[in-house]
Amino acid sequence: MDSQPMIDPAAYSELKASMGDDFIGEIVAAYLEDTPRLLDELRQRLIEQDAAGFSRAAHSIKSSSAALGALTFSALAKELELLGKQGNLAGAAEKVKHLEYEYLRVAQSLQALSHA
Repeated sequence: MDSQPMIDPAAYSELKASMGDDFIGEIVAAYLEDTPRLLDELRQRLIEQDAAGFSRAAHSIKSSSAALGALTFSALAKELELLGKQGNLAGAAEKVKHLEYEYLRVAQSLQALSHA
């Protein structure tokens, strides 16, 4: 098992302190609703070989994940964003699968934190 936490405790705590206990739950809920939709969009753009759309979806995942402290997950999304910007989606399918797997771990960690 990976020893690095899926959610950076300092980043999450800082967000929670600035937003408040009640609002952090809403932010997490919105993230958990939006990210699967963005992952679907990422897959669809890959099927269509739409590099620009692929890059935009990856960028959205990257940004929202970083804001919640999912820094490793955000870095994976950044790799995909860069592939899209380069217009080269070769090999992206495996990276998308990895991102989807990691999202499940991020979601579990966020749910645990938001209910703590």
